[in-house]
Amino acid sequence: MNVFWRLSFLAGLLLFAGASWAHKLAPSLLEFRAVGNAEYQVLFRTPADAQRPPQPQFPAACSPSAPNISPQGTALEWRWELHCSSPLSGQSIAITGLQQSRTTALLRVQNERGELFETLLTADAPRFEFAEKASQGSVFTQYLGLGFSHILIGLDHLLFVAGLLLLVSTWRLLLLTITAFTVGHSITLVLVSIDVLPHWPALVELAIAATILLLALELTRPASGRAGGILRRHPWPMALLFGLVHGLGFAGVLAELGLPSGHLLKAVLAFNIGIELGQLVFVAALAAVLAALRSVSRWEPPLRYALIYGMGAISVFWCLDRGVSLAAELSRAAL
Repeated sequence: MNVFWRLSFLAGLLLFAGASWAHKLAPSLLEFRAVGNAEYQVLFRTPADAQRPPQPQFPAACSPSAPNISPQGTALEWRWELHCSSPLSGQSIAITGLQQSRTTALLRVQNERGELFETLLTADAPRFEFAEKASQGSVFTQYLGLGFSHILIGLDHLLFVAGLLLLVSTWRLLLLTITAFTVGHSITLVLVSIDVLPHWPALVELAIAATILLLALELTRPASGRAGGILRRHPWPMALLFGLVHGLGFAGVLAELGLPSGHLLKAVLAFNIGIELGQLVFVAALAAVLAALRSVSRWEPPLRYALIYGMGAISVFWCLDRGVSLAAELSRAAL
């Protein structure tokens, strides 16, 4: 038991160290809109709580005005008037800090001819060169990459999926449970994206933390007998219900980025598929690790419980932190 408690403490400490970047590190958005010959309005939206926020680097031939900075939900918006000596064609734009902030950025440009295109900037490819004729990858490919990268930096979603893996005992039930979670968050992701449901970021983040806490509490109960709770007795219906909550969080990312006009459903579908691909990669990797540990039986149980208690500790922290944020937001709204 001494080994177990040491490992539990270490896991909790490591998870606590990552608390501040749990889920809110959504992709950034950098938007250029031509308003004249070599004159542009620039919008940069980035998560407000990023410890090392990314920053745009404008072309050398362009002079930005003083930025107008304003909070927008869980993000900060920076706006500039950009005056360039020539149109952007042949010049390049970059975003620094993507590696440190563990995020990606969507670049959206409307040029002088009214052409609108988008491309994804990442830590491996943070620079883009403007061409005379706008050439872009498909909307589907871009939002597929956004969804894939987002799930892999969303620690709260990954912890919930890890908890589902620990909750069920058979591969068939795991497949059914993960599928139900997928269906749940797909429903709310679409409904928020098409404005059928409203978006409440602070409330959603708190609710997501609560789902992880409830799952962690369930995992501390005995795996068999009447002591098991409703999550263990009915894992896939509860995964469907909790998936509805997590889908609201995924939708918040798209709400902050904005969706391309004329390609809304395609972008939402691609983003959701990207989330599923990232989720499957994570489940496969974690399942392989647990399977390998089972061959060394003395290590698998303590590491399993270290993960469970780590989930519980960090979800309590998130509930408190996000509860305070929600209370502060409600207080500001009441003034």
